[in-house]
Amino acid sequence: MKLFIMRHGEAAPLQASALLGGAQYASDEVRELTSYGREEVAASAKWLKQHYPKLDLAISSPLVRAEQTLDIVAEHMPIEVREVSDEVTPSSDPEAFACALLARLQIEPADTVLVVSHMPFVCYLVSFLDSKVQAPLFPTAGVAVLDIEPLAMAGDLQSMTAPPEPEHEHA
Repeated sequence: MKLFIMRHGEAAPLQASALLGGAQYASDEVRELTSYGREEVAASAKWLKQHYPKLDLAISSPLVRAEQTLDIVAEHMPIEVREVSDEVTPSSDPEAFACALLARLQIEPADTVLVVSHMPFVCYLVSFLDSKVQAPLFPTAGVAVLDIEPLAMAGDLQSMTAPPEPEHEHA
């Protein structure tokens, strides 16, 4: 089965400059994607759909920017089951999540699963699943593709993809 681990798109800084018209967010949890972040997520979603036409399961962090990322992916490809999980936040335990997910997939098989989360969770999740790999840095909207064997409770990193340069519409 294929597991896609995706970092959310570029998000607004916690306290954008008021002089530049930026918002000031009450907490990290409510930060939103920037317009560029939306574009790069759309570019990654298009790449994902070209290679894998649908997702059986998608799990997102409850933080706004991750949910917005998954919303954009869902605009580009069908997702059979969509969930929000507190187990994939920036401070979550990637080993505990991986073990729970792989155990679940032994009972509820899926061909394609997407996890949308944050640094440092995404890099440590890849490293835990494929012990041959040091924790990779993820660009925003980057996608790691792993072949996963749920019964073996392990995976093999196949590729790390940065989003293609977003297509800008010119007036």
